[in-house]
Amino acid sequence: MSEVMRAARLYGLRDLRVERIPVPVPGEGELLVRVEACGVCATDSRKYEIGVNDGEYPFNAGHEWLGRVASVGPGVKGWRTNDRLYGDVYGGYADYAIIPVNPIPWSRGPLRLPDELPQERAVFIEPLADCLHAVHDQAKLVAGQTLVVIACGVMGLKIIAEAARIGARVLVVEPLEARRDLALAFGAEKAIEPQNWTEAAKAWAGGKGSDAVILTIGDPDLVAPSIEITAPGGHVVLFAGFGNRSQATIDVNRLHYKEISLVGSEWIGTPPNQRRDRYDQALDLLINPPVPWEKLVTAYCSFDDLEAALVRRQKFTGLKTIFRTGNQ
Repeated sequence: MSEVMRAARLYGLRDLRVERIPVPVPGEGELLVRVEACGVCATDSRKYEIGVNDGEYPFNAGHEWLGRVASVGPGVKGWRTNDRLYGDVYGGYADYAIIPVNPIPWSRGPLRLPDELPQERAVFIEPLADCLHAVHDQAKLVAGQTLVVIACGVMGLKIIAEAARIGARVLVVEPLEARRDLALAFGAEKAIEPQNWTEAAKAWAGGKGSDAVILTIGDPDLVAPSIEITAPGGHVVLFAGFGNRSQATIDVNRLHYKEISLVGSEWIGTPPNQRRDRYDQALDLLINPPVPWEKLVTAYCSFDDLEAALVRRQKFTGLKTIFRTGNQ
């Protein structure tokens, strides 16, 4: 093993540096993993643009990564060198990453991967688990109900696929035609442009409103209209982070008199309100067809063009980019 590794770390706003730093040594209860690939996430891009609020600089934002065990720390049982796994802790934009074998507040711990599962599916384990949490635990959606998904980027498309899989009817509001077409391929009943979308959504839901609305884009101006189109007793789920636009004006009487639940949906649940079993469910769904998860991957990058991928993600260009270390 080399004594140094490449790592892409943030030092401040729009300040990403690819460095050579020492390979970490796994401590008690930890694994050192040789990283194969890491999904480029909207959260990573947002940290690049507006800063880090859950760590300190220098900061490695990659948290949707997979690889093989390079060495095993003291006290670790059940893991061996070359075992393949998925990790959800920060540090994935590097040749090597450390992960504790037991869950910690913001990590499920390593998830064992089949060797034959391609990167184009494996990178989606954590984000798909988040979508399962949003659909089942927060929107409480069941078969036969209606769901409006506002914006169908890579996360919205996974939400659509899961809602359709369980037998819900799904309407999508999305400005980009290519994404509307994908929404239909992933199970949406109808996909519409944003113009006059509230009226269209009400008509689609039969006038009573939708049983659930999931807002997948961090635009606070969309919170009030999401509540407006929700049926009595329904759920509005704020799935996206709002970054530095954290204030919204809403009519609280609508919540009160219609008994609408306005809830957030963070990761697989903010500790201690977590649903760690969603990871295993996500893995099962990614292993088994027929959802064409690979269609969500639209680009690849390396250390050389990771920064460009983070910028591209902010501009809603493409869907999922996979960062590859070249360690395959």
